[in-house]
Amino acid sequence: MAVALTKGQSSSSDHRSSRLQEMSWNEIQRPGAYLICGSGDLVRVPQDALAPGHSPLITITSTGETRVAKLSENPAEPISVLRAFAADNDYFVNF
Repeated sequence: MAVALTKGQSSSSDHRSSRLQEMSWNEIQRPGAYLICGSGDLVRVPQDALAPGHSPLITITSTGETRVAKLSENPAEPISVLRAFAADNDYFVNF
Protein backbone atom coordinates (compact mmCIF):
# COMPACT_ATOMS: atom_id res chain seq x y z
CA MET A 1 0.00 0.00 0.00
CA ALA A 2 1.53 3.32 -1.06
CA VAL A 3 0.89 6.52 0.83
CA ALA A 4 1.41 9.87 -0.87
CA LEU A 5 2.91 12.61 1.27
CA THR A 6 2.80 16.30 0.56
CA LYS A 7 5.60 18.65 1.51
CA GLY A 8 5.73 19.18 5.26
CA GLN A 9 4.08 15.87 6.16
CA SER A 10 5.80 13.02 7.90
CA SER A 11 5.14 9.31 7.64
CA SER A 12 6.32 8.78 11.22
CA SER A 13 3.58 7.58 13.53
CA ASP A 14 5.19 9.27 16.54
CA HIS A 15 5.23 12.77 15.03
CA ARG A 16 5.49 15.39 17.80
CA SER A 17 4.45 18.99 17.77
CA SER A 18 7.25 21.44 17.15
CA ARG A 19 6.00 23.59 20.02
CA LEU A 20 7.73 23.26 23.36
CA GLN A 21 5.94 22.55 26.62
CA GLU A 22 4.73 25.88 28.00
CA MET A 23 3.68 26.58 31.57
CA SER A 24 3.41 29.33 34.14
CA TRP A 25 6.59 30.18 36.07
CA ASN A 26 4.91 28.92 39.26
CA GLU A 27 4.19 25.52 37.65
CA ILE A 28 7.86 24.57 37.21
CA GLN A 29 8.44 21.35 39.13
CA ARG A 30 11.52 19.88 37.45
CA PRO A 31 15.03 21.21 36.86
CA GLY A 32 15.95 22.33 33.38
CA ALA A 33 16.56 25.22 31.03
CA TYR A 34 13.50 27.42 30.46
CA LEU A 35 12.79 30.25 28.04
CA ILE A 36 10.74 33.20 29.31
CA CYS A 37 8.23 33.48 26.47
CA GLY A 38 7.62 37.24 26.71
CA SER A 39 11.24 38.40 26.78
CA GLY A 40 13.15 35.53 25.18
CA ASP A 41 15.44 35.33 28.22
CA LEU A 42 16.95 32.05 29.45
CA VAL A 43 16.52 30.78 33.02
CA ARG A 44 18.42 27.76 34.31
CA VAL A 45 16.58 26.00 37.13
CA PRO A 46 18.89 23.64 39.08
CA GLN A 47 17.62 20.81 41.28
CA ASP A 48 18.57 22.81 44.40
CA ALA A 49 16.12 25.54 43.41
CA LEU A 50 13.25 23.08 43.69
CA ALA A 51 14.26 21.18 46.83
CA PRO A 52 11.50 21.08 49.47
CA GLY A 53 12.17 23.19 52.54
CA HIS A 54 14.70 25.43 50.82
CA SER A 55 14.22 29.08 50.05
CA PRO A 56 13.77 29.59 46.32
CA LEU A 57 17.04 30.39 44.56
CA ILE A 58 15.17 32.05 41.73
CA THR A 59 12.22 34.43 42.05
CA ILE A 60 10.41 36.50 39.47
CA THR A 61 8.15 39.35 40.49
CA SER A 62 5.66 40.53 37.91
CA THR A 63 2.22 42.10 37.74
CA GLY A 64 1.20 39.56 35.09
CA GLU A 65 1.67 35.85 34.54
CA THR A 66 5.16 34.82 33.44
CA ARG A 67 5.00 32.05 30.84
CA VAL A 68 7.99 29.80 30.22
CA ALA A 69 8.80 27.12 27.65
CA LYS A 70 10.96 24.16 28.66
CA LEU A 71 13.98 23.93 26.37
CA SER A 72 15.85 21.09 28.10
CA GLU A 73 15.76 18.77 31.10
CA ASN A 74 19.44 19.64 31.60
CA PRO A 75 19.97 23.05 33.27
CA ALA A 76 23.62 22.99 32.13
CA GLU A 77 22.85 22.53 28.41
CA PRO A 78 25.16 24.72 26.27
CA ILE A 79 23.69 28.09 25.28
CA SER A 80 24.30 27.45 21.58
CA VAL A 81 22.17 24.29 21.70
CA LEU A 82 19.38 26.02 23.66
CA ARG A 83 19.39 29.03 21.33
CA ALA A 84 19.11 26.82 18.25
CA PHE A 85 16.38 24.67 19.80
CA ALA A 86 14.28 27.72 20.76
CA ALA A 87 14.71 29.31 17.33
CA ASP A 88 13.85 26.02 15.59
CA ASN A 89 10.58 26.04 17.54
CA ASP A 90 9.77 29.62 16.47
CA TYR A 91 10.48 31.32 19.80
CA PHE A 92 12.10 34.76 20.10
CA VAL A 93 15.60 34.34 21.60
CA ASN A 94 17.26 37.05 23.68
CA PHE A 95 20.28 35.21 25.09
